[in-house]
Amino acid sequence: MIGLDHVSVIVRDAERAREFYQQILGVGLQERPELGFPGYWLALAGGQSIHLMALDDPCAGHARPEHGGRDYHFALRVADLAPFIERLEAAGVPYTRSRSGRPAIFFRDPDGNAVELLERPSA
Repeated sequence: MIGLDHVSVIVRDAERAREFYQQILGVGLQERPELGFPGYWLALAGGQSIHLMALDDPCAGHARPEHGGRDYHFALRVADLAPFIERLEAAGVPYTRSRSGRPAIFFRDPDGNAVELLERPSA
């Protein structure tokens, strides 16, 4: 194994999701082939990406835990949580701190997908 390449996230509206992730995470776009459904590939560091896919949600109608850490989620390492907390607060997006005491926060995108940001300062 070499490492993680991408995470796919199901969304209802690809454009709305792209705007949200770009506003909160400050990510760029990668080229995406025509796949027969709307979506975007968002560029992360090291060639990794988030694939937004506007498809029917197979989990629709199921109850989701309040805290994102107890739900399906993906975690991104960041050098400093502060700028992301500022963006979330400016956008009115609620977040919670990790219940384990780690320097991490959880929030949900407009479709209810949970995202974790974990602070790992550079060595």
